[in-house]
Parts: sequence; C-alpha cells; structure tokens
Amino acid sequence: MTGTRGSNSIRAVERALRLLAALNERPGMALKDLHQQLDLPKPTVHRLLSTLRELGYVATEGDGGVYRVTEKVREIGGGYTERNLVVDAGTPIALRVTRQIKWPLAIGTLDQDRIAVRYSTMPYSPLAVLATTVGHRLGLVESAMGLAYLSFCSETERHALLAALPHDTTTDDSPDPKVLSALQTTRRRGYGLRQPSRGEDSATVAVPIVCGDDVLGVLSMTTFGNSMTPAMLRQHVPILQETAREIAQAVEGKRLG
Repeated sequence: MTGTRGSNSIRAVERALRLLAALNERPGMALKDLHQQLDLPKPTVHRLLSTLRELGYVATEGDGGVYRVTEKVREIGGGYTERNLVVDAGTPIALRVTRQIKWPLAIGTLDQDRIAVRYSTMPYSPLAVLATTVGHRLGLVESAMGLAYLSFCSETERHALLAALPHDTTTDDSPDPKVLSALQTTRRRGYGLRQPSRGEDSATVAVPIVCGDDVLGVLSMTTFGNSMTPAMLRQHVPILQETAREIAQAVEGKRLG
C-alpha cells in the first residue's frame, strides 16, 4: 500500500507540473483544451486545477471557464538564476569532454566572495583524485577557479570582490601587490593555475565561461600534481577554452529558447 501511495503521489506531481507547463504556453485555456492536450480525464484535470487555484498558482477568467497561471508561478522559478543556467547548459558538455580526455572537469560559479563548485565529472573520470568536489567553496586568490573568475570579470565587479577579501590580502585598503600580480599573470596567459603545495597531490587549471561582457562561471580541470606540466597545459588549455566557449554558446541558446 505504501508503494502504491508513493506512486500515486509522484504521478499527481508529474500531472500538476505538466498542467502548469501547458497553461504557461497560452494566455488562457479551457478545461476541455487541457483535457485534450494532456490526455488526462476531465475529472482529474478539474481536481488539479481546483488544487492549484486554492494554492494561488491558477486563476479563472470571465465566467470561470478559462484558466490561467498567476503571478505566484514566478515564485517557483525565482531561484533559477544564470548561475543555474550555466550549470545546466554545461553539464552534458563537460561530461562529454571528460569522456574524451579522461581528466575530470568542474563548473564553478561565484557564491558571495567564493567560487562554489556546482558540477564535477570526477565520478566519471578514471583519473579523479577525489570522489567529487561538488559543494567545495574556493577562495578567489587561492584557487585556479577563483583567479580565473577574478581576472576576467568586469573591473567594477573585480574591485568590489577585491574590497571584500580578507584583511591579510589588502594593505591600506589596496589589494596586496602579490594578488594584483597573480591577476595580471592569469589574464595574460588566459587561465588560472593552482600547482600542488605541501601536503597536496593535485593541481588545477581553470578558464572563464564568458557570455558577452559577463563571466557566468569557470571551468576547471584537475590532475595529479606532477602531471600539470607545461606540456600538459599546452595540450589541454585550448581544449578547456573551446569547451568554455561551447558552454557559453549553449547558455545563449537556452536564453533565446
């Protein structure tokens, strides 16, 4: 019985979402139109509409025969930002490239004064140094992802982020010269780089994902520490840059779609 109730609940959610999606495509639809489009019994459609109307997501027009979505529907998608969009667009692309080059890739986005790893192909890479890095929050000047973001974002955004850095990276309200030098180097060569330090056995190279004038996120590749050689960088940085461009194009496609 428990399994049946669970199955029915999932089916009800799926039907409600399909109904909202159908209403979202038209300014208004009658019950018979929804019944035909969704291929659901009229009593089922009526129950779903009644529930959604009680919750405030659906309203009726005129004599009540035409249904439409309400302003409250925006609340459902209010948390979906371009940071989510770059992850959704980039996930299949990053996975495809990892299957080609074998090294794991990750997509990160700005999260306040850090870069949050939002997706990682480590579970699909035979060369992964960890099970996953999803959820890791990386410093802007300590990580390859952070340097790639900070070096290529707009000057206004960079100034604001630099001002928010910890006090030990600023002097007299000015960024540490070492930080500025690292940013200049990163921008000149086109990628952020973290080589292994004592106690670490991995290295990371990262490039920005740029749409127009905006950096929406960063794409990185992590290797064993002693594998991040000049030859490795010459071979894989162009692949990362091309992958970042493909992700940016996919984002643009989703924006227009």
